[in-house]
Amino acid sequence: MSDTPIGGAPQSAPAPAAEGSDARIMAIVCYVLYIAVFTNGLTGIVGVVLAYVKRGEARGTIWESHFINLIHVFWTGIIAIAIFLGLAGLGAWGVFSTAQTNQFTPMILVLPVIWLGFVGYFVWYLYRTVKGLVRAIDSKPYS
Repeated sequence: MSDTPIGGAPQSAPAPAAEGSDARIMAIVCYVLYIAVFTNGLTGIVGVVLAYVKRGEARGTIWESHFINLIHVFWTGIIAIAIFLGLAGLGAWGVFSTAQTNQFTPMILVLPVIWLGFVGYFVWYLYRTVKGLVRAIDSKPYS
């Protein structure tokens, strides 16, 4: 009996996956999850977990820089959100104090600063994630 299938042509061995293709796909998935965070707020957590898992496997390759970037963007975002929430609390206290006493409270001026900071952070976040996504699609390191 021969190894030839019914169609008559011998089967060829499956082609080996290109080196780093798994890491490339995971980097792209993580970047997409980071961009999707604006729709639900939770996909960033899934993305950073995947980045931590794959970072070790990608050591010494071009994909390591992508996973380092993803982790950096996530933790910078956590710190930025904590600062924004703290300042928002001060601004809310300023609005409440102004409403209670009918006297201007300088803490209310924190609100425009928060808005400018958030816009700056939003631009930075999109730049880092979109740049990483484009570079991952092109199979280039993040840096």
